[in-house]
Amino acid sequence: MTQLLISVKNVAEAQLALAAGVDIIDLKDPNSGALGALDLPMTKEIVGLLRGHLNLSVVQISATVGEQHVNVNALMDDIQDRVNLGVDIIKIEVSDIFQAADFYTQISVFTKTNVKIVAVFFADGAVDLDLLPILKNAGFYGAMLDTKNKYENLLQVQSQAALQLFTQSCHQYQLESGLAGSLQPQHVDKLIESSATYIGFRGGVCENSQRTSALSGLKVMELVNMLRNGNKNHVKA
Repeated sequence: MTQLLISVKNVAEAQLALAAGVDIIDLKDPNSGALGALDLPMTKEIVGLLRGHLNLSVVQISATVGEQHVNVNALMDDIQDRVNLGVDIIKIEVSDIFQAADFYTQISVFTKTNVKIVAVFFADGAVDLDLLPILKNAGFYGAMLDTKNKYENLLQVQSQAALQLFTQSCHQYQLESGLAGSLQPQHVDKLIESSATYIGFRGGVCENSQRTSALSGLKVMELVNMLRNGNKNHVKA
């Protein structure tokens, strides 16, 4: 069953996503790039709200930590800040930092204590599937595809076969798989066919379909129902 991730930027949007019954509430600043990090005070406020809700047992909280960190230590500090606030899943950009001599040693400080780290590959660039077994050995929780340039969606920059290869490769190495990138509700059926663990939305469920606009509660609820029906049909098939 494919799960639904919805990215939110404030408390009001987090409440909408929670009320709609999404599986993963993702904390992100859409004004600061594809993986823009939400500031820590807002992150703390949202996590506090969600932790106090009875339904949190079936909802996970994820967060991005931004892009283009100057070194491994800066990245680790940003991860630690969000772990300290109670975020369940931390999403980090696959970048040159992964080649640093001490990267996997430092990241293991988190993965060995069951912090869920997800590596985000930008699908509109080179996607190195040979990195997946390395991520598995380092204790990563999962990997996902996203788009860096938001003027094209994931299905425009990657073929259906490529998406299926990615998710199958993730499953081969026991990594959770995610698909995102300027996705729209009409993409749900094709995305379900790719058998991803979860699919992520932002712009497609915002007012005027603009990722920097406010989240639409109605669009999120419609998407939740669409995904549920799609999952049922996929199981029957």
